[in-house]
Amino acid sequence: MTTKTQDLLGNNLTADDLELIALYERLKVLSQRSDLPPVVVANCKQAMVMMWNACNDLGLFYEEPGCD
Repeated sequence: MTTKTQDLLGNNLTADDLELIALYERLKVLSQRSDLPPVVVANCKQAMVMMWNACNDLGLFYEEPGCD
């Protein structure tokens, strides 16, 4: 994974921006695991989508959350 340094508008990412992206990425990984109970995976996916909303609204990245 490449470390981003700018948002979609070309502004430098802040420490808070990077933390939000890291949280999103961590939830994305957790939501793809098959060894966790289904209720955990479902809640990770839900949390991931909420973090995606925040990151997308701030223009930190553009991608689809990619979960069912």
